[in-house]
Amino acid sequence: MMMRKTFVLALTLVLTAHLDGYAVRLVHAADQKDSAQQYELSRGAGEKRSECVRTIRIGPGIALMDLEVTRTDADDARISLRGTRDSVICEAMLHPAMRTVLDRTEVQFQNGTTAPLAQLLRPILEASKQPRMPQTVRSTALDRMHVRTLHAVAVYEGTAVRPGSHAIETPQGIIHLKVEKTREPITLFLMSYYPVDWRVSAAPDARIASVILRGYYRQTIRGLDKTVPINLASTEDDNWDHLFSRTLVTSRDGLLDFKAYVRSMVGVEPVTVQSMYNGNSMVIDGKTTLEFPPPTEGPITQPVVFKSVDESGARFRGRNMISPDRLTVGYGMSGPSTESTATIPHSNGRWYAEFIVHAGADKAVLNSRTNVGIRSTANQVGGLTSHGGELAYGVNQFLRPSGGLRDNDVIGLAMDLTRGHLYVRHNGVWVGGSPDSDNPILHITKDREYVVAVEAGSPWGDYTKSDTWTGNFGSTPFQHSIPQGFEPYGGRRPK
Repeated sequence: MMMRKTFVLALTLVLTAHLDGYAVRLVHAADQKDSAQQYELSRGAGEKRSECVRTIRIGPGIALMDLEVTRTDADDARISLRGTRDSVICEAMLHPAMRTVLDRTEVQFQNGTTAPLAQLLRPILEASKQPRMPQTVRSTALDRMHVRTLHAVAVYEGTAVRPGSHAIETPQGIIHLKVEKTREPITLFLMSYYPVDWRVSAAPDARIASVILRGYYRQTIRGLDKTVPINLASTEDDNWDHLFSRTLVTSRDGLLDFKAYVRSMVGVEPVTVQSMYNGNSMVIDGKTTLEFPPPTEGPITQPVVFKSVDESGARFRGRNMISPDRLTVGYGMSGPSTESTATIPHSNGRWYAEFIVHAGADKAVLNSRTNVGIRSTANQVGGLTSHGGELAYGVNQFLRPSGGLRDNDVIGLAMDLTRGHLYVRHNGVWVGGSPDSDNPILHITKDREYVVAVEAGSPWGDYTKSDTWTGNFGSTPFQHSIPQGFEPYGGRRPK
């Protein structure tokens, strides 16, 4: 659930700096008020999902008394038409970071009357918090613990003590953790966003030497020998430290970053890592671990063009956002901007591509969301703004000193993925430094798979207009000479 859809307009909430990557994504999903997006619940429509921001329209013949609300999980709420399967699931609306957004969202009925969404969700929002297990152990400082062979578990939540439909604010889940026989002493690193009561069942020959608990909310643990030192940290504890930005580990990028996060904390990487959204029963056996194959450079057999997950939605709204040759892309009439990416990624080598921007109004590109750059293919949240530690490198910020993007500007991207360098060219002039100078505008993380991406917005939020990008991946001559040692992004085509 938490990685479902991309919405990237920044919310003007002031968040605690310790929200994990999921909460950050919720926040960036939230503030769509300038987009005037609306979602409709009507008879016969079936179940829909949305971020439920600003306005939810209710179809004809439906009154407030016909609606009922239930909690589908920790953060989602379902608004249903009684006695039917017609419903809309408001994604993440119950998360604490969304309260300000919730307060300015309304339900609009066919007769013109409105009601605050918060009023509709009041039975859930005003429910008392579920009693949580008391913390019965004291925290031992990390520098006083001997960290042994480390095994890590990262979840978003445990299995709820009560049924999922029970209205609770911060549900404490339970995870049964079985630890099998170990050859040497081990350290357990257990992390969850929501509060979890970790119930450990250790085999007679399991040698648990120490435990590290991390969570946005306080974690509890039972089943250990009283002599086992435990280090605790959460926003509800006085010894809080930063939480891993993603919480869940769902990709090779995430696994590498998670291991680096643990190493920065305790000096060693975990030898096994397990991760899931909802934990129930898990086993530490020294063998079960996440594995992701390294990226590889495959042969380029087809011309490289643009693709976009928003293309079908744009067609539904009456706009063809991609040209017939699929080399020019625009705004898809949804959200603050629309992302399009190349059809082929790269993981090593030196590649060059050019992009021409076409302003939707006047000569200047007025929408700051119109951007070009590269991002990791493992990002769960698309776009060229980094969320939760994901790798995204937009370059329009580096063009502002020279006046920013203007109509018909040509942006060249030279990617040295072997050395981890990104060079940017603005109308033929290198910004920061050229590939010959070994002075890139950006140092990018190596050993990852990247794809070039563009974002197109609409000037002043006018849906009838669109900024557009035209990409040249090497199928035609570049406007400026390709840097020495670089290949066209789309590969060299047979002559």
